[in-house]
Order: sequence, then structure tokens, then C-alpha cells
Amino acid sequence: MNSDDFDFTLDDDEYDEFEKRNISEEIRRLRKEEPTFSSIAALEEIIDYFTSQDKYEDALFFANKLLSVMPVSAENWYKRGEINETLGKFEEALEDYTRALEFNPIEVDALIGRSSCLQMLDKYEEALESIERALDIDPGSYEALMNKGVILEKLTRFDEASKVFRYLSELDSTDKDAWFELAYCYDYLDQPDKSLKCYDRVIELDPYNYRAWYNRGISLNALGKYQTAVESYDMAIAIEEKFSAAWYNRSNALLSMGKLREAIESYKTTLKYEPKDVASWHNMATAYEELGDYKDAIRCYSEALKNDPDHVESLFGRAVCHDAMSMYRKALSDFTKATGLSASDPDIWHARGDVEFTLEMFPAAVDSYRRVTRLQPENVDGWLDLGDALVECEKYEEALDVYNEVTRISPEWGEAYYQKCKCCLQIGQFVEAIDSAKKALELEPHKINTFFQDFGQIQHSNPEILIKFVFPVYEWLVNEKKYKESR
Repeated sequence: MNSDDFDFTLDDDEYDEFEKRNISEEIRRLRKEEPTFSSIAALEEIIDYFTSQDKYEDALFFANKLLSVMPVSAENWYKRGEINETLGKFEEALEDYTRALEFNPIEVDALIGRSSCLQMLDKYEEALESIERALDIDPGSYEALMNKGVILEKLTRFDEASKVFRYLSELDSTDKDAWFELAYCYDYLDQPDKSLKCYDRVIELDPYNYRAWYNRGISLNALGKYQTAVESYDMAIAIEEKFSAAWYNRSNALLSMGKLREAIESYKTTLKYEPKDVASWHNMATAYEELGDYKDAIRCYSEALKNDPDHVESLFGRAVCHDAMSMYRKALSDFTKATGLSASDPDIWHARGDVEFTLEMFPAAVDSYRRVTRLQPENVDGWLDLGDALVECEKYEEALDVYNEVTRISPEWGEAYYQKCKCCLQIGQFVEAIDSAKKALELEPHKINTFFQDFGQIQHSNPEILIKFVFPVYEWLVNEKKYKESR
């Protein structure tokens, strides 16, 4: 009888069932028994089976058994490294890849795997070193080159990374991953025109890549093309409706265009998906504030602060709205907390001083304005307000020194000389007062009528000022033909 008479064949389904029965039997047996050299092939098959089923804990169990039988195999250590890496056990995987390289120092995949684990452990310099070793062995390895580019990005070496991705995109013009990463590098290199072209290429290759549409919107936004950016975000949202980042940036673009009502509605959608997003609450509040809707602005700022009580920008914004609604005590409370959190911000100190001045808390206002001038020695408005607060505290000598500082910084600003003139009168320095008044009225002739309104009734309270100050200034105005012209 011919031996071929005993041959038989199985169709694909029957073969798969046969294989499953065979593997199941081996799994049951090898779970209980200690493996031997004769078990190596079965163990390799079992590991591959569990890996294909995404059952990595089971795969790890048998990988350990395989290594107990054959511990001098680079391939076995590499295989366990892959499993540990997939399970997120990066320290263990790193050790496995390192052992694999002890047995085979030119194993490129192990070097790449080792680099990948080092990246996950935030050891980017070591990861780059491992990738460079892989490229020394195989300069054309796509995976190694891609990894090198990503590591350079993590190291913020975007110019070097861009060269790697540009090389890959030139090597294969249809490589959408290389184009995407190249665009990302250009974003960080502040070259939005170049990144836009790259994202367009990604979209050409993958029209439904919602992240490419989203990033394209960011590039357009950086170029000031807000309407086109909104359209790009709309495409990202059409593909992935719950993409909250796209809704948020869409809202910001509308805000930049001054489309405040549309921006508010867009922020509301963002908050539907991210109800505790501080930035969205804050930016929506600014839109309401620009519309003059201070009540809703305060509500939104308060929501932002509910999620982040130390959000200085929202404290400042809410305080400004309270101030606009004449709720000065509440404004001062917010400004006070904001200065406690951001003591080096002159704008907050200035706003706090203004509210304190309004509440006639003049010594406190002096302290706040002093902080402004210390933080910004050339802040002419801060110096002028400090002078005004010192006058209210009847500290005329100090105020005069401050006004002199204002005229030093801004010698062409008539208001400073005008306030200096008033201060000089308070301490009887009539000559200096006359000089300051002349300078103020020369620089700003429209103040002439204001001058007579301020000092016209002075004769009833202080004749000396009338004689020694008002008359000389009046005479100067007539002689210079300024008073008549202004009338």
C-alpha cells in the first residue's frame, strides 16, 4: 500500500480548531509541569498565541518558563521585554532588553525597545544614546529614525528633530506620520507657515485625521487667519464631535475675531465636555465682560475660581467687573487675594490702589502705588497716582518729589506739571507753582479753562494765592495771547 493513502488534509477552519485543541492541551500541561528542552517549541507557540490574543499576563507567565529553560537566548529576553513593555512594566522591560543585548549586542530591535522604555522613564538622553547605537548598526532603520526624531522633540531639540522628519518625508512622500511630526516641530520653531503646509499634506494623505485638522487650525490661528482656523476646527469637530480641545480653540479664535456671542456659545459646548475647565470659564467670562455683561462675567469667573481658587487671572477679572459695578469692597477683596498670589504683578497692585483710592483708603493706596513704582520704575501712571494719593494724605513734600519723578520720565505730559503746580501751592512755593502752571498750559492749552475753574474762586479763601499765583499766571497768559485765543 502506498504511504500516500494515509495522507489527509484539513480545511482552514478544521485546521484552526485542531491547532486550538493542540495548544490548549500544551497550555494545561505546561502550566503544571516544569518545562524541559523538549518544551521550547511549544512554549514559543503558546507565547505567540497569548500575544495574538492580547493576553499578556499569560504570555509573561510562559515567557518566564521559556527563560528558565533557555536563559542564554537574546531572542527570549527580547520577547519577554516586549511583553513587559506592553504591560507598562518599563523597568522590567528595560532589564530584559539589556540582557538581550548582552547575548547579541547588535540586536537593533532590542536597542529600539530599550530606547522606548527609557523614554517612558523620562531618561531621554540615555534613550537617544540607545537609538544612536541602533542607527550605527542599521542606518536605514525607519523605526529607529522615527524614534530619534521623537526623542529629540522630547529634548526640545526641534531643529534637529525637524531634519530627521524632513529626511523621512523625502524618503517616502506618503509617510503621514513623518509629515505630522515635521509639522509639530515647525509649530515649536514658531514657523506656522511651514507647519501649515505639512498639516495640509497629512490631510491630503489622511482626510479624516481630526488631530491634523485641529493642529492646522492652531497654525492658522498663529498666522492671524482666525476665520480659516475656525473652519479647520469645525472639520476636526465634524470628525470627532466630542473633541473638547477643538471646541476650546474654536472659541478662542471667535473671541479673537470679536465674535463674542458666537464665542460664548462655543465655550458652552466646550464646557459640556469639560465642565471643570478653568480656561474655558475664564475666557467665556472675558467675552461677557467685553459685552458689558458684568453679572454673567462674574458668574463665569466664579465658576473658574470654584475649580481653581488660586487662579489669579480670574480673581483679577472678577475684581474688575465688581469695580465696574461699583462693588468696591468685593473688588478690593479679590485684588487683595490676587496680590497675595502674584506679588510681582504691577497691574494687579495698580488696580488695587485705584479701588483703595476710590474707597478713600489713601494710606493703603499709597502702599499699593509704591509697589507699582518699585516693580516698574518707569511706570509714569503709577508715579502720578502715587503723587495724588500722597496729596490726599497731606504729604505734600513727598508728593512733590513724586511729581518731579513723573516729569523726569515724561517731560511732555502736561498733567504732571498741573498736579505739581497744585502741590507747590499747598506748601507755599509760589514761584515753582507758577513755573509748573506755565509748563502745563503750554503743553496742554485746553487746560486753560480748567485752570480758571480750579482757581477762579480762590480769592474768597486765600487772597495770597490769588495775588502771588493766579494773577501772575493770568498776566502771562494775556501777554502770550493764550488766554484770549482759548476763549
